[in-house]
Amino acid sequence: MALPRLDILIYAHDGRGLGHASRSIGIGLALRRIYPDLKVLFISGCQISRELIGSAPLDWLKLPSYETEVINGKSRGIDGQSNFTDKQLGEIRSETLRHIIELYQPRIVLADHSPQGKHKELRGALEETTKTDTKWVLGIRGVIGAVPQVRSTLACELFEKYYSALLWYGDSSVLGNENMKQLQNQFGISPVECGYVSRLTEIHKQQRKKLSTDVDLAGTVSIPWLGESTFDFIVELAEALRLLGASHGKWQIFIGVEEGSKDDIKIHSLFQDLDHCSIEIPSSRYNDALVNSKCALIYGGYNSLMDILHLGIPCVVLVRKMQDKEQDIHLRQLLMKTGNQLLVFRENDLNHDELFAALKNQILAPRQKEKTINLNGAAMAADHLFRLLGNKNP
Repeated sequence: MALPRLDILIYAHDGRGLGHASRSIGIGLALRRIYPDLKVLFISGCQISRELIGSAPLDWLKLPSYETEVINGKSRGIDGQSNFTDKQLGEIRSETLRHIIELYQPRIVLADHSPQGKHKELRGALEETTKTDTKWVLGIRGVIGAVPQVRSTLACELFEKYYSALLWYGDSSVLGNENMKQLQNQFGISPVECGYVSRLTEIHKQQRKKLSTDVDLAGTVSIPWLGESTFDFIVELAEALRLLGASHGKWQIFIGVEEGSKDDIKIHSLFQDLDHCSIEIPSSRYNDALVNSKCALIYGGYNSLMDILHLGIPCVVLVRKMQDKEQDIHLRQLLMKTGNQLLVFRENDLNHDELFAALKNQILAPRQKEKTINLNGAAMAADHLFRLLGNKNP
């Protein structure tokens, strides 16, 4: 007897931040909420997928994780935590994904951001689906950035051969039409404008409850990974929070370092005498902390920004010195819509006095009650994927 087919497989390669996984999970959550009888599976190497999904009914498979480091603003792959090299991980993941496609025979595969995957790991899976009627769909974030896996000749060739639809996770009222024009010129197909994908929006729709209005925390800080200048910034942050004191409330600080590592010990030592500050690794507790914070400090990645804009929290946003200018471009355009909700600084240019002033300003600022951008991208993408199934009753 033939095994039942999977309706939709969602794949996100794992990068330094959480944007790829968070967007993909947001769409998976929307599919399970709006079309609860569809068979949906998320797959990634993202180590905190479980925390991003929370208690929502989205199942997932974990692949061995990629790891990267940043040197002079440029990211490069390094050995993963399973001790396979970057190249070996690409080959292992390629075979794993091919076998998953062979077993589950998904009707649709949604891939995030690059047609071939981060290290061409989707090529075997793409070839496997020549034996089935699987439809491949590519989803691209609002501002593409200088990503060779998206702009290369290989990306165009694979898209033309295997993909049948292109989703754009942006809002043209914020970003204009230039990004969609670039995508159309690149891939020869008109992208579907979905709006921004906000995982937190979907989490709160799943919970079907009003957000808490109790503000217990002064602020939440998210530092998803340590870059070349990040430890120096954390030194300035500790001093700024020392100057702010405990009068505004407590601070929850989420930092993506290995517990017990040298970096973890050094960071904890900076805050050991600050009773109004707590340090922990990223987890599902981050959502609750944000909801109950007067302000936040984040880095300018897609996922973090969508969380802040969903909640309307006044925020200090940091930009790293990276050769890929995606965050700089994105924030310049967002600022025209969000006004004073976001105060943007470069990570390596900010001293503790400037940070103290910025945080104090945002603590006292009101929340934004009206959403100025379209954050319904997950639901719109889910609707489009359902239609691509051929109006099949789930």
